[in-house]
Amino acid sequence: MHHFKLLLLLAPFVVSSFVLKSPARSSTTRTTSRLHEKSVSVILDSTLTEERVTSLFAWVSRAFDGEDEYNNLMLGLAAVFGTNLPLDSQPIKMLERAENMLKGEEVLTGEAINRFRREEASLGAMGAAQWTGQWKTRPHALINVTNMTTIDEWTKSLPRGCKRTLKKANAQNFTIASKPILSDEPAPHSSLAHFRCVVEHEVRLLAGIEGDIEGFFDALSVAISRYIGTTRMAGVIQEYRNEDGKIIAFAHEVRKARTIRGQWFYADDEASRSYVWFHSVQELLNRAIETDGIDTVDLGPSGSDAFSELKAKYGFESIDDWPAFADYTSGPFHYDGEDADAENDDERKSMLQLLRMLGRE
Repeated sequence: MHHFKLLLLLAPFVVSSFVLKSPARSSTTRTTSRLHEKSVSVILDSTLTEERVTSLFAWVSRAFDGEDEYNNLMLGLAAVFGTNLPLDSQPIKMLERAENMLKGEEVLTGEAINRFRREEASLGAMGAAQWTGQWKTRPHALINVTNMTTIDEWTKSLPRGCKRTLKKANAQNFTIASKPILSDEPAPHSSLAHFRCVVEHEVRLLAGIEGDIEGFFDALSVAISRYIGTTRMAGVIQEYRNEDGKIIAFAHEVRKARTIRGQWFYADDEASRSYVWFHSVQELLNRAIETDGIDTVDLGPSGSDAFSELKAKYGFESIDDWPAFADYTSGPFHYDGEDADAENDDERKSMLQLLRMLGRE
């Protein structure tokens, strides 16, 4: 029997288990599932297609909107990836209804969250537990830009292979738009198009070898969780489109005090072949160098030693005591062109008072 972490994301599930079938394998694992108290075997095909990503987004969107009957991700997986459910079955009918309610590829569907709640949601991923003295987090990859005056200085310091990679990245025909995450508005990356980037990114990185069905559904679990997380946080989105105007990637950045954090990066399969991540790191550094009051760029912790080594090639050193070098506590979150203190002032003061009590502000 396969165990799915994604079952824990939304609610206790009705469908208890599946028949799992991989396109790359002839064997299946048979277990029993309960739909409307009728024992059935559901065959799940772990092939990821654009249509299935659309269907998955339709299902979870209904759950996000508070429709309790959709607050059952296991049932949604049966509807989206199941190959043998009757067309008149409850999951298929629910899926059809959810799909009919979709408003468009780039329509923003996220919750309108106020600035303070977004900042609060950002702190965990930023590693605030360490700078507030609660517990030690993983090492962060940092680079100091205090003595840099142009991005060319950084580029010239890199190994030859890194320079070649950046040259390829800069030769790509994509466009970038900077989109701030505003208070009391849906996040600018809370759309189906952005959800596709997150899903393809996590499946590509986490699903493992072809035919790893458990890994595939674990990756979907992570993707949904990461999409929820990034669309609830503060900061700004750097949105990448290809020459046809299709969204292929986005980088989520957060600026606080004297540090800019590369918080999240998600790219579809096309962007992964177009050196978009390398371009996003270059542009993040360039903005930091050109911005007064920024000392450090923080790419955060790495999921593997190999990724830490890759960051190191581009000048980012993984440091255990990173709050000693990345200043997050001498100032508030920064918002370009906005008065950060004009809204939610009482809530903001409460948070700052808490940090002062901890000796961190």
